Amino acid sequence: MQKKQLGWYLIFGGLIIFVLKFITVILSFIGGNPILGLALIAILSGVVMLALGNE
Repeated sequence: MQKKQLGWYLIFGGLIIFVLKFITVILSFIGGNPILGLALIAILSGVVMLALGNE
């Protein structure tokens, strides 16, 4: 395996781990605060309604 290809694998692997950890921290923060969880549900349902709206 070339060093350049291995470097790209390490970069993308690290980015994936970083993003997964960041998402986990955000979801645990929202889960610990019920008002933020309710706000997230309201935002997501609004986005779905706008995306699926036919008008």
